[in-house]
Amino acid sequence: MVSKNPSKIVLVYAKAQNLRVQAQEIFDDDEVLKGELARDEIYPPLGISILASWLEGKGYEVRLRDDSIESMAELTAQFEWADVVGISSLTPNARRARELGQIIKKEHGKPVILGGPHPTTNPEFFLDADAADICVQGEGDETLPELLEVIYEPERWDEVRGITFMRDGEQVVTERRPLYKEMDDIPLPAYHLWDIPRYMRLMVNPGVTAITSRGCPYACTFCDAEMTPRQYRAMSPTKTVDLMESILNVYNPPQLILFDDLFTIQRKRVIEICKEIVNRGLFFEWVCESRVDTMDFEMLRWLRKAGCVKIYYGLESGSPRVLVTMKKGVTPEKVRIGAKLNRQVGMYFKFFLLYGFPEDTREDHTLTEELICETRPDAVCCSILQPIPGTEVYEQLKPYLTKDVAEMDFHYWHSTESFKHPNFTHEELHEQREKIIHRHALATKGLWPKLHRKMERLWAMITHPELIGDLFEIKARRRRYLARVKSSDWAYSYEQRQAGGQRDAKKLQIPTYDAD
Repeated sequence: MVSKNPSKIVLVYAKAQNLRVQAQEIFDDDEVLKGELARDEIYPPLGISILASWLEGKGYEVRLRDDSIESMAELTAQFEWADVVGISSLTPNARRARELGQIIKKEHGKPVILGGPHPTTNPEFFLDADAADICVQGEGDETLPELLEVIYEPERWDEVRGITFMRDGEQVVTERRPLYKEMDDIPLPAYHLWDIPRYMRLMVNPGVTAITSRGCPYACTFCDAEMTPRQYRAMSPTKTVDLMESILNVYNPPQLILFDDLFTIQRKRVIEICKEIVNRGLFFEWVCESRVDTMDFEMLRWLRKAGCVKIYYGLESGSPRVLVTMKKGVTPEKVRIGAKLNRQVGMYFKFFLLYGFPEDTREDHTLTEELICETRPDAVCCSILQPIPGTEVYEQLKPYLTKDVAEMDFHYWHSTESFKHPNFTHEELHEQREKIIHRHALATKGLWPKLHRKMERLWAMITHPELIGDLFEIKARRRRYLARVKSSDWAYSYEQRQAGGQRDAKKLQIPTYDAD
């Protein structure tokens, strides 16, 4: 007889196993121009880590498993142990999540709950295949604990907001749950349920990930906002730095990687966070993602002083026309201004680009190349668009899809063909991508481009003398940071970079796994 009260919960991040094989093949192929595209860093999944903290706070025994690094034998053992299994799925991993759900239900007879972006927009993908009992729509902070209280009472499932399930052959959709707004009340991720050092050993640049805000107010056509419908919410500066400090105290990593969709949207908050880091005497490097048009001189100065060493910007295109059609809400002129600020302050910055929008032409790509050459980011990452269900561009490209996107073995960075572009063949899109990587290299590598960058930085210090004081402050803080790293388990990550050496990238990028 099944207990009325489940006590043992396993939460699994699904990731298609065969994608790792494809990624390894691309990484091994010296004839393929990869830029930074082949990197497939493995990070502990933060979404289910936060859910685990909520559940532990309510007395459940929770285990976390990552399909990226676990063998099928290990996953099977957890399915047998658990009373209930939750699976998190992005669209690229939907088929794998469906496969796992079917295995759990048929071979282990355990209730299966699916959550994440794809179950939010396409619950029928799992329910119709009997791969899930229930799909959670949107954030699961409050939904999952409520659901577990009635998981063995299907007649009560419709009391829980934010879920979809089958009843008498019909799909039942309950009222959508409002987003969780009190970000300071959200518990810290259950890092203790992961082997964090194991993850860091798999990384090219070891570090620990964190999220300090949720959502994005912009309306880009390629972005699936169903999880957090265009609503931005953030931790207070104090709570944010508490999170950072707790990670440093426990794991002592060389860097933190912030996975916020848009870290710099609230200028005052960002500056307060930076000041708090400095005031507490915390010495670490960190990375964040943002929009280049949210930047100003003062905020960038504080980011640098607080140890932010890299900012990744979603640029997508340098064509004014394409930027409008994708509803990016930015102009090339704003990009030029923001890039110049980054160069003046001495911030490392990278642009993410997307080729393959239905309106794309060679002229648009040329405009993107010219903007990249003019703004001279430290790095570019150019991917081929993958239309995700629930996005506006997906509806535009529906007539051109080769088959159901969720049924494809695609990877964001390795550019599997999922649709027939109206203006390019897939091979031509790859050629265009390689071209911009070459043009970026010509604009930023070599003696003259590097000298140009240094002269620009020098002139910025002459015209903004406060940057000279910042430089001494940053160098002093970096010496404290390096002393900490050199005395840690991760000293090799700095020493090898200094020596110009490289770790075994192939082994680190794509870990081995049990094909069975």
